[in-house]
Amino acid sequence: MTTARTVRLAAVLACLTASGCVDRRFIIESNVPNAQVYIDNRSIGAAPAHTSFEYYGHYTVKIVQPGYETLEKRIHVTAPWYAYPPFDFLAEVVWPFPIRDTRRYYFELHEVAPTRTDDILNAADALRQRGLMLPQAERPAEPRTPREQPQVPSPVPSVVPTVLP
Repeated sequence: MTTARTVRLAAVLACLTASGCVDRRFIIESNVPNAQVYIDNRSIGAAPAHTSFEYYGHYTVKIVQPGYETLEKRIHVTAPWYAYPPFDFLAEVVWPFPIRDTRRYYFELHEVAPTRTDDILNAADALRQRGLMLPQAERPAEPRTPREQPQVPSPVPSVVPTVLP
């Protein structure tokens, strides 16, 4: 009789300990749909994107979309009370129900201002003028004429093995 009771008690305890876990998830949203989302340089998909995470702490979120400024932000995910010892053991192993920890973050992307062609040409002219103002080299290298090109050695003739009778 006591053996059957012990087996039942062990089965009940095994079921209770097998069911507890913590499900940690990010949900990254943006004002631009389908913007590519990266967390710590790992692609997680298009916004709104979601993925699981293992630890609490700092993460780097980067959102990229053509026509918009790339946004890179460092976020800090604070740990809840049940993530500290000894409660973490209880939440992960003993607690009979799953715990869901979902963190939502919203990011606002801004459109890239169009670059004017006049601005690019003015910047190029300014850079050219700076180059002309640089001091001349003391001994500039002289360009080679076609006659002075180094001669490339001819390839070594291949050796043909002779067959002895």
